[in-house]
Amino acid sequence: MNILICTSLDLNTPCAALNRINSLCKAVKPHGIKIYTCGSGDSQIKKYLLKRNKIFFPKPQRFVLLPNALQYNLNAALFYKSFLEEIINLLNIQGIIIYSMFSTMIEPISRVGRKQGIFVVNDGGEKYSVNLQNILNGVNYMQYRAIFYSFKKLQGMMVCSPRWEKYAKSIKKPSLFLPSFMPQEIKQNQIFFKNKFRIVFMGSFSPREMPKTLLNGFIKCLDLGYDFELVIIGRQGFNFLQKISWRNLNGKIHNNKNIIFTNFVSSKERDAWLNSADCFVLLRPPCKETYHLFPTRLPEYFLTGKPVIITGVEPFNLFYEHKKEVYFISKKNSSNELAKGFIELFNNPSLCKFIGDNGKRYAENNYSSSCLGKKISHFLKYQLSAIN
Repeated sequence: MNILICTSLDLNTPCAALNRINSLCKAVKPHGIKIYTCGSGDSQIKKYLLKRNKIFFPKPQRFVLLPNALQYNLNAALFYKSFLEEIINLLNIQGIIIYSMFSTMIEPISRVGRKQGIFVVNDGGEKYSVNLQNILNGVNYMQYRAIFYSFKKLQGMMVCSPRWEKYAKSIKKPSLFLPSFMPQEIKQNQIFFKNKFRIVFMGSFSPREMPKTLLNGFIKCLDLGYDFELVIIGRQGFNFLQKISWRNLNGKIHNNKNIIFTNFVSSKERDAWLNSADCFVLLRPPCKETYHLFPTRLPEYFLTGKPVIITGVEPFNLFYEHKKEVYFISKKNSSNELAKGFIELFNNPSLCKFIGDNGKRYAENNYSSSCLGKKISHFLKYQLSAIN
């Protein structure tokens, strides 16, 4: 079976979405399913470029008045309107997965799918908050049009949370629960020396990561005399508003020998930092955006066999137990409670090992490529039989 994944992504820029797509491709390959991925490439491409299992279309020209989100989606939608039928016939495509939660992508692609007599499903999970920025950049319009209209044009949905699963059921669409893939391994090509209890955070300091809670909780530990170390993996954009809101923390952050900012690192170096962790932290506010999304990095944390301190909100509290697979703090995201969690894990190595081992076992049983590959292939083959 040949499947085409349609995206608006730049296929040359690494990101969590592409990691998910690449993992999906590998997971279904043993089941006789070949995946082609379509997205933008070089801006000089004239029509489209087929390179092994990837189809590149031209990157959008920069228009100052159009927000990036709208620009990339419109560029992709126009491409699929013009060339999708041609690609379907060229590659003998039997089904399409749209990696998007936006109407601008879903509607033109599902229209072509119906015309060609092939099934179209989607994959994704973001449920964007309604705020001024998302209103102005078109994100809220594109998503809520999809929720009230576009998703109903699909044959099914691949969802990453129980909330989206419930939504799919409400519009009478078959769905597959597909939270995230666990990497096959985290390579240990490099070892970072340490002589302190090391806490690792991986990601950007966006508001949903609760960075002030994380930093305040860590600093409280230092103030209590615990010589811990915090490693922050990834490039951080300290914008003007962050600098103002964190003015009381700036001195303690940037001049603190116990806090390490790695900036952008290679995959090998990232794996080395992950392997060197004593515990991880993943915080989320209690909101719709949190309830609908499953972080792709969580199975990476689990794979190390180290404990994860995580906020006890949906979807996490639907799957894990406190001090079994994870260490929960309450939805209040109190820095005092977080500091208490760091200190308890430091003082109790056996608890660390118990949580870490259980988390890894849970991930191996639920997020492995072999486990999810079977489910995805069954779902796609069902869709093919239903359309025929």
